[in-house]
Amino acid sequence: MWKIAIVDDDFQVLRGLKHIIPWDELHAELAGEAIDGEQGIELVRREEPDIVITDLYMPGISGIEMIEQLRSEGYQGRFVILSGYTDFEYARQAIRLGVEDYLNKPITVEQIRKVLFRVTESLEESNLEKMEKNELQSFVRHYEKQISQDQLASLLNGTIRAGLSDLKLPHPEIWWTERDQQVVILELSKTERVSNISNSDWHLFRYAITNITTEVLAQEWPESDYLWLFGPYSAMVLHIEREETREYVEERLNHICDTLIQHMMQYLGLTIQAGRGQRKSSWTELKQSADEAFEALDESEGRSLGVEFVRQLAQLLTSGEEEEIRGHIQAFITQQEASGHSADMKIFYKVLAAELWTLIQYAAQQAGKTLAGASDDSAIVQADTIINRSDLEAFVQAKLKLIVLKKEPAIGQKHKAAVEFMISYIHEHYAEDITLDDLAGQLFISKNYLNQLFKKVTGETFMNYVIRVRLEKAKALLLEGNLLIYEVAESVGYQNVPYFSTLFKKYTGMNPSDVLKK
Repeated sequence: MWKIAIVDDDFQVLRGLKHIIPWDELHAELAGEAIDGEQGIELVRREEPDIVITDLYMPGISGIEMIEQLRSEGYQGRFVILSGYTDFEYARQAIRLGVEDYLNKPITVEQIRKVLFRVTESLEESNLEKMEKNELQSFVRHYEKQISQDQLASLLNGTIRAGLSDLKLPHPEIWWTERDQQVVILELSKTERVSNISNSDWHLFRYAITNITTEVLAQEWPESDYLWLFGPYSAMVLHIEREETREYVEERLNHICDTLIQHMMQYLGLTIQAGRGQRKSSWTELKQSADEAFEALDESEGRSLGVEFVRQLAQLLTSGEEEEIRGHIQAFITQQEASGHSADMKIFYKVLAAELWTLIQYAAQQAGKTLAGASDDSAIVQADTIINRSDLEAFVQAKLKLIVLKKEPAIGQKHKAAVEFMISYIHEHYAEDITLDDLAGQLFISKNYLNQLFKKVTGETFMNYVIRVRLEKAKALLLEGNLLIYEVAESVGYQNVPYFSTLFKKYTGMNPSDVLKK
């Protein structure tokens, strides 16, 4: 709805304009009226109209002086001048001030109609250009952030060196050069709630975990970075003022880790573990701090997760040959055999098979490889038949065939950032009418190709993901019990309540009323 203000010292003109302007056709409303330039300035400051129709000659401050004052304050609206005089100097000043049109009184209905329709069309075009520019800038910022986070993750994973000349890290350089850093690794525990989730469900979990963690960090440790590494592992890189004492930092760390553990259980029903690396005086030692954090996790769990094994396997899955991949896995099996303490080697190989398959899946995920449709359940069933190393190697070989080892074109940084942008946009705008056409226009990528990219990364189509995000939010709102079913439906983007209820039952297996009763 456009807002139009009228400034004129002639009451008949004010009344006549309000009567002849086609408000409904213009999708406009009256923002207010004023009888001189001083009142006009106050009116524009207060109401911020899109269009101002003003006389030139008025008591006190003239129309031109009013326009000059408002332009100097940064007002970007459109002006239409009505004047009973033809004054070349005033017309010249009006052009200089970017006035949209200059009409001589008396004006006809058709004149004001044509001018206002042209001005509103111009406003629509300008707003569209501004929106497209803002969206493009938003994507560029997201893309640059994605690159810097990917490089930081690669630094922690050890897949790139700290001395790389074109390394881009997030945030100002001063955060990295004039402060200490400490890495905390968070591990999502493999409980029943997350043990068999799909790839698309995993993206929902990741987004929810990221939201909670970034909100806590924003409050408790704003000078920080949070990023996902691989599988269930994410990292907090904490920037520390060098004068902060060890005791003070330790107290802050205890508080933030306790808060995160509590929030994950309270809001998501998820269990996380936190492992801490040592504080480092140079960012080039970040990988060492990350390794120490992983070791702390291993010690607290009394097990070895083979973090380095996952990192190296991810690299081999990206660029290595199948023989190298098998050799790397066999070396890991030999290492585990040497450190195995089980009296029953049959049990040892069964357990190792299940753990090894989990690690291979983490590595495949980190390498951007897809799995050809086998669930964890089938892996466990087959692992039950393993009694020796030969069986284990055959099991692993069969599982490796599930991973697409052929050299696929990797998803580029730009396209990866595009999908991340889409996911963020969906979670922020799920209550609105989101279409793939709109996002394709924002990202300058064709609609069909964008849908293919989205499905390749998330495991489901764009529209299905939107529906599931909406229904997950709806379920949370229903469980809170503060809204009626139709209010929940509207708050997640559905005006048709029966359709919402049908979708909800299809995706959750329950009626909204059943959830509300809980």
